[in-house]
Amino acid sequence: MKDVKVAFMHHNLDLLTRFHNHVHGFFNDNLDLSQADDSLDRSQQNWLKSEYEVHLPNQLRKSVFLMMFGHLEEHLYLSWVEYGEPDCLNNRAYGLKKYNQFFTNYVGLNIGSDADYQYLTDCQIVRNAIIHTAGRVSLLKEPDQLERMMSKNKGCFETKNDRVYITHEGLFRFQKSVSAFTEKVI
Repeated sequence: MKDVKVAFMHHNLDLLTRFHNHVHGFFNDNLDLSQADDSLDRSQQNWLKSEYEVHLPNQLRKSVFLMMFGHLEEHLYLSWVEYGEPDCLNNRAYGLKKYNQFFTNYVGLNIGSDADYQYLTDCQIVRNAIIHTAGRVSLLKEPDQLERMMSKNKGCFETKNDRVYITHEGLFRFQKSVSAFTEKVI
């Protein structure tokens, strides 16, 4: 039964990745069309180029990141339910940390040394920034926490104009960590 669950989990993550790639391809196609459109002046073409090369891909990565995070949280919940809903959730914690005792006592994971878990908890900081402050670093309660996390995960996240963004590398690594960690928990 575990093999079937893992296969469905991989299938769902693959669909999210395909969605990302399909929409990104659409952006590239529209960029090419806009740059060849003689009815647009140079300033309009430049604006569209910026939209299709920078803004829209950032928004797409953010959206797919949040969808993958929701996918992860749902699998964690379903795994906890499958174990009989043991009384081990930390109601004072949120996200992944809510399940720490479950991971340790029921699943048998050493979360302190699990690289996927560590990256996912780092990603949770970015998720919370996106959800609670629209990604604005200056509005975070603990901006230093985000800074430390970003320096630990070089190339995965960046800040521009007071906002945190997920890079292509960061999203790819996140997808791999969601997949690997979920396999361990299922």
